[in-house]
Amino acid sequence: MSLSKRNKGILIGLILIMIGGYSMYKYTYKPHKTIDDIELKFAGNAADFLTKIKENNIVFNDAVVQIKGEVTSINVQGINLNNAIYCQMDATISLSELKVGQEIEVKGRVIGYDDLLEETKLDKTIIIK
Repeated sequence: MSLSKRNKGILIGLILIMIGGYSMYKYTYKPHKTIDDIELKFAGNAADFLTKIKENNIVFNDAVVQIKGEVTSINVQGINLNNAIYCQMDATISLSELKVGQEIEVKGRVIGYDDLLEETKLDKTIIIK
């Protein structure tokens, strides 16, 4: 059974469309990166981080940092470290075991620095054990 030139062209066109569609699907629906998968831009204590971010806060925008500090307040959605770093916790993290005054280490993504309030905000924060 022989295919005519027209049928071969249609078959090749359909195969190319299927390959292109599959490639677009895989690109669009690729898995999300978690905080654990992203390289750290800073690791250290809260005082050192605050000094660095005050010098140049643009460098840390959207960067993942790991910070050790003292819990100064706790609310429903997150915690404050050293009265200057607000950590919006990941939805899977339970805050029931935390206490004010406790030293903890957290890892999260910097979403901004408010130079008026001198407060840094992290989101997707997890507690490092």
